[in-house]
Amino acid sequence: MILCFVPLILVVALFTFAFKLKLLYQLIAVFLGLIAVLPISFIQYFLPELPGIGFSPILHALLKSLLLYGLIEELFKTLILIFLPHKNLTESHEARDFLQLAFVAGLALGCFESVVYYFDHLQIANSRGATLLYGQIAVRIMTSDVIHMTCTGLCGLFIYSCRNTPRHTSFLVVAVLLHGIYDFFAGFANNLRWFSVAVVLMAIIECRIKYSALTNPEKE
Repeated sequence: MILCFVPLILVVALFTFAFKLKLLYQLIAVFLGLIAVLPISFIQYFLPELPGIGFSPILHALLKSLLLYGLIEELFKTLILIFLPHKNLTESHEARDFLQLAFVAGLALGCFESVVYYFDHLQIANSRGATLLYGQIAVRIMTSDVIHMTCTGLCGLFIYSCRNTPRHTSFLVVAVLLHGIYDFFAGFANNLRWFSVAVVLMAIIECRIKYSALTNPEKE
C-alpha cells in the first residue's frame, strides 16, 4: 500500500525542491484529490448500469468508460480544482504552478485508486486460487497514475483559462475523452490493453500542447 503512494511522494519532492512550489499548497492539493474520491466512488457505485439494448458489447463498454470514468471523474476533479490555491503563486510562472498543483491533486486521487485496485485484485485472485500477475497489476497502476495526473492537469488548465484568458472548453473535453478511452483499453484482458499505454503517451503530449497554447497563444 505504501508503494502505491511513492509516485506522489516523489512528485511532491520534485515540485518542492526543483520548482520551488509551496509545500502547503501541494498538501492542500493532495487533500482535495483525496476528497474527490468520495463523491466519484459513491456515484460510480450507485449509478445504474447502462442499458445494452441496441449496442454491441464493445460499444457498450466504450460508452460506459466515457460516461462512468471519463465524464464523471473529470467533472468532479474539475470542481475540486476550483478550490486549489491560485493566489500568491509565482507571478512569472503562475500557469505552471497551477498546473503542477493540478498534477498533485490528480496523482493523489490516482494513488488512492491504485490501492483500491491492488487490493481488489488480490481478493479476486485469492478467491479463485489464481496466480497473481504482479507485472500486469504494476503496469495498470503506473499508467493509471499518469492518466489521472495528466487529465487532471488538463482540467486545471481549463480552470486557469476560465480565470485568466478566453475559456478553453476543449481542454476539459480532451481530458474526458482520454480518460474514457484509457479505461476502455485498460479493461481488456488480451493484448488490446497495451493500447492504454498509447493513450497515456497521448495524454502527456496533449497536456504539453495545451499548456503551450495557453502560455504562448501567439504561437498557435
